[in-house]
Amino acid sequence: MTLPTWFRIHAAVTLPFAVPMLLAPQWTLELLSSKTVTELSVDLFRLLGAAYALITMLTWVASRLDRPAQLAVAKVLCVYESIGVLVGLTINIVAAGTLGRVITIGFFSIFALGYLWFGFL
Repeated sequence: MTLPTWFRIHAAVTLPFAVPMLLAPQWTLELLSSKTVTELSVDLFRLLGAAYALITMLTWVASRLDRPAQLAVAKVLCVYESIGVLVGLTINIVAAGTLGRVITIGFFSIFALGYLWFGFL
């Protein structure tokens, strides 16, 4: 496994989440949540989709950069993904854990470990 391949895998995993969050946020949120969907939650979900789209584009572009730039991006993404793990765990502790939350923590953890491997080890 190479770092450019890892970037492409990351892009491929985040794209299917980003597109429906941006294009059909209310519908997607209603599928994922048993709670009442408000306008604010739809707007925040759309913002989250924009962040996922940014990560998708960043990782795809990073796969074509030179090695020093790739390592710098990997280090930044390691921090980003690690924060995602911590936030996910905090939410999981405060609220009842659902399968979706566990899967999200799993994705963040896998990518954090991957970027730790490529960027720091």
